[in-house]
Amino acid sequence: MKKHTLIILLFFIISNSVFGQTKINKEKVKTLEPYIGLGILDKQNSDKSIKIDHLDYDEIPKSLDFRGTVVEAFKWTDSNGENILIQTVSGSFNWKDYNKNSTEFTLQDKSELYVYLFEKSNSEKAFKKKWRVYDYIECFGEDFSADFKPKATTITDLDNDGITEISMTYVLMCRGGMDPGILKIIMFEGQTEYELSGETMIGCGHIENPYGGEFIASDNLQKKQDFNKFLKEHWDRNKCEE
Repeated sequence: MKKHTLIILLFFIISNSVFGQTKINKEKVKTLEPYIGLGILDKQNSDKSIKIDHLDYDEIPKSLDFRGTVVEAFKWTDSNGENILIQTVSGSFNWKDYNKNSTEFTLQDKSELYVYLFEKSNSEKAFKKKWRVYDYIECFGEDFSADFKPKATTITDLDNDGITEISMTYVLMCRGGMDPGILKIIMFEGQTEYELSGETMIGCGHIENPYGGEFIASDNLQKKQDFNKFLKEHWDRNKCEE
């Protein structure tokens, strides 16, 4: 009888360990523990020839200056040198939206996200910040969030020039019904930024006439058709809300 009870207890512990990971990650998002680990790297559509190393929170150099709680961090090398990409979120917090020329204010909700690229060339001893992406959503009395799409960050070299392109995908949401969210895909090659911005698509595969999903491309993508094609395909992969 004792042996049977022990087997049941072990099965219960293992089941909770395996199937409780999603719940654990959600709790980490709420409490904003360092390194949430949402799995945002799209390995399938990143360049297979680039060795991309995942960095745990304690592996990030202490000299790097960034804000927010780390969702994911990666390290790799290209012709510019060593690169470290860090994606972070702020979680939700309140802020005071003051009326113009008045001390009166409305209490609003806000959520932020950041992306940082730090680079160290072969001739340098320390990493330097190459660029930063910052975005946010302000909301009141609605459901809101600022989140990176899972498995939607890519590291590529589409034009084979030795300089990697970094594409990150995120959604900003403030709604009380079923309106589409704001969807953005931002790509960097060096200091040059390319962007698709628009709406998420609602009802993919669930209703007869799904809606949303439109986007506008930045003008400079017209001169980079290889980037343009990749980002449009990436949009189609990530536009649907789950």
